[in-house]
Amino acid sequence: MLFNSSVFLFVFLPVVALVTFLLARVTRSIAPAQAFLSAASLFFYGWWNPPFALLLVGSILINYTLGSLLRAASG
Repeated sequence: MLFNSSVFLFVFLPVVALVTFLLARVTRSIAPAQAFLSAASLFFYGWWNPPFALLLVGSILINYTLGSLLRAASG
């Protein structure tokens, strides 16, 4: 899915924007909206080639772990 494709512009983007807005509004918390937006981003990234989404998840986990270790070491 490309940013300029009709599927992105008329289906994916409006649905993700609406669900994100509604989650933040209904739950009165931004955390569920952020979680949904993160999942939607991974779905968008994996649409073309799903193994790349797994690569991105692995990168996220490694970066989070290293960041946590750095924070613990400095504090």
